[in-house]
Amino acid sequence: MNDSNKLELLEIKPPLELENGDGSSTMWWLLILLLAAGSVLLIWALYKPAQPTPGPKPNEIAQKKLREVWALLGTPSLFIEATADILRVYLEERFDVQAPERTTEEFLMELNQMPQMTGEQKELLAQFLRYCDFPKFARLDPTEEECRQLHTVAVKIVDETAPTLPGSIPPRVEPPRMKS
Repeated sequence: MNDSNKLELLEIKPPLELENGDGSSTMWWLLILLLAAGSVLLIWALYKPAQPTPGPKPNEIAQKKLREVWALLGTPSLFIEATADILRVYLEERFDVQAPERTTEEFLMELNQMPQMTGEQKELLAQFLRYCDFPKFARLDPTEEECRQLHTVAVKIVDETAPTLPGSIPPRVEPPRMKS
């Protein structure tokens, strides 16, 4: 091998001269920008406010409580009072009325002004509430059959007045006649 060839291999070449507009500084700025954007997206994804999940609807809560109230069937006066309270609280939440704090007559007067319920529903509710007042004020214990009828009426009122899906027609149920 020739000595000149060896020197060519050993010679170090000077660094290449780059022009000022080579883009290396642009690449660094682009990398920094991408890292910053990624950090912002990561922080937003981790700490974004959680979307509130809708809770159960008033009719769902009322139906659940009406199923639970069966445990009180052995004490008719408590059963009827609890059933009436469940229905009053449901109506308050559903129609934004002050049902639990009012007397039956005060509530029924306000109820007559509510367009959300049909005349039959209002009449059925009036019969229901007046009948529920008997054990409370007249100290009369209803029979188990009367308790079951009142419970059925409460369930029907909740079912009939529950919000419907857009475009659907609410069910129409013929109310049963209650004994006074």
